[in-house]
Amino acid sequence: MMNSEVLCEILNWLAGIFLFTLFAGLYRPWWVLWWMSIQNRLKVFILYGGGCIIVLLTRLFLC
Repeated sequence: MMNSEVLCEILNWLAGIFLFTLFAGLYRPWWVLWWMSIQNRLKVFILYGGGCIIVLLTRLFLC
């Protein structure tokens, strides 16, 4: 079983990665949506913003 401090640190890193990709994708969507032919900011917000919210809520309840 993982130590709770280690789990919190991993969740912090994941949240940071999601936030970085969210802001990078809102600025230049083709940087993070390289697999799609049509890029738009709504898809970036849904993919990376949703992931960030899930990670932050998990961190809130577990740490």
